[in-house]
Amino acid sequence: MCVVLSNGQTFETIPGDGFTNEELSDALHPLNRQWNPEREYEELEIGDLVPCPKAVTFIGRIVNFSTIWNYNQKEPKAAGWHYLILKNNTAAISIKLYFAVKAYPLRLGHALSVWTAFISNATKSEITIIPSVLVHASLFPGRVASDHIMIHANSGRICRVPLDYHRGQSLQGLMTLNSYISGGYDGTIDAKILVCVKSIGAKKRITTKNRTERELVEIFIFDHTGEVRWTLWEGLIESAKEWLPGKTILLISNPGYQMLPSGKGCLRLQCSTLVDVDPDFPDANWLKKYAEDLTKRESLCLEFPEGIWDVEAAEYGLYRTLYTLAEVDEWVRSDPRQLFTGYINVTILEVSLMLYHRRSMLMCTECCGDPVYANTATTICKNCSKSLTLYLNPKVIGNLLDETGCIAAGKLLWSERAWEQLLGRTVGSLTEMGIEDIRWLEQRLSFLRMHLVFGWEESVGRLAVLGMRM
Repeated sequence: MCVVLSNGQTFETIPGDGFTNEELSDALHPLNRQWNPEREYEELEIGDLVPCPKAVTFIGRIVNFSTIWNYNQKEPKAAGWHYLILKNNTAAISIKLYFAVKAYPLRLGHALSVWTAFISNATKSEITIIPSVLVHASLFPGRVASDHIMIHANSGRICRVPLDYHRGQSLQGLMTLNSYISGGYDGTIDAKILVCVKSIGAKKRITTKNRTERELVEIFIFDHTGEVRWTLWEGLIESAKEWLPGKTILLISNPGYQMLPSGKGCLRLQCSTLVDVDPDFPDANWLKKYAEDLTKRESLCLEFPEGIWDVEAAEYGLYRTLYTLAEVDEWVRSDPRQLFTGYINVTILEVSLMLYHRRSMLMCTECCGDPVYANTATTICKNCSKSLTLYLNPKVIGNLLDETGCIAAGKLLWSERAWEQLLGRTVGSLTEMGIEDIRWLEQRLSFLRMHLVFGWEESVGRLAVLGMRM
């Protein structure tokens, strides 16, 4: 289109709808827009929300959500929507969150701040009715001027107390994992299980019966009574990537149960399931401590801690004490908080270099809660594709014996310096040796009597081998 001004000048205009690039960006990417509301929003707790037209703002944690890509007659400009459940320490709310172009980066456990001008009754929601969810909100940030959300990935301890928990009292409905799997799932109302993440499997893609492809990831969870498999689908997979095996605690309320063809039961996440990530109450703190101790005891290969012991003083200092294994055990049990070093004189009863080399398990490490083995110094994790540095498998040295006791295979934490002194070569060069050279080295080490310089520190939880002397 050509426009002629009064002074005779002409210029071309570009046809458009009258919106600036900034306005278009705010509508399509509402998380990036400047939120400067013109009206006053009353800050309330979720438990204080009542169905009515009123400008309110509240904060809670995501305990369940699903993503739907589809056309909706109520919001024809939306590419899809999220069904999600948000909770704080006292109550929960269901939310239908529309998006214009791409889905929001929602994760289980993330805190979410919400601004809206209308709260409805939970019966108006399309989500399955859940006893703890009494109100509902429908949002379309970027399209509705009064709606906005803010995602908090790092939000400390806010909104982490479970629903219906009262300080000094037991959480109602909480049962052990073994009790739930053994029959507690049948007819139990509002069952809750408290578990820790054990391992996170690789992402898989399967074809369903209706010939659609879906992605899933299998997670193993455990408590002090047992462990079970739990499958997460599609959008929930990204949530699991932020969980740490042996550290992340989950409180799963109203879990689903599924019987596998093998006859074993597993958990599933249904519409009414609430998942609290790292909840804040005494039972969760106890399980976290239990999981840390269990992981420390059962860990295949711990990275050697540096800077705890004075290795030179322990090996060449004036005060060098020779202990028996029984005396070391007595010292540690009497006061595990003490830090000390010394010598033990032991005999190697078994060496398994050949065995683990043939199994391709000569080197090892842990990633995603699973052991990783190879006969090379580096490898790639099959779950997360992360490049890993491997350590010599401590189980290549079998039981160690003296006149008073025995140390089981793999229970010592060896430093790289101690390995080099024992093997007479670097660990890296061991991976390059041929089978006959490994056989010769195994025969040389078998039934070897030696002095080990060791150190003890409570946080390590194992005897650390600082050096070796013949």
